[in-house]
Amino acid sequence: MKQNVGVLDTAIRSVIAIIMLAIAAEGLLPGTLSMILVIMGLGLWISCASGVCPIYSLFGIDTYKEQRPTY
Repeated sequence: MKQNVGVLDTAIRSVIAIIMLAIAAEGLLPGTLSMILVIMGLGLWISCASGVCPIYSLFGIDTYKEQRPTY
């Protein structure tokens, strides 16, 4: 799949994913909510690592700007 997540989106998703996973790991919320946070946090983390967001693809959003080689 073509990358559609830009640098700023990646940074924001990374921070949110870390916060979600930290809250779930600390057990600040009941079990079901913690599991939901883990699933959402891992989903964000995977989209950061791959650079592809299926929801963006569904709606045709593309924040990734291809870098041109500099000579």
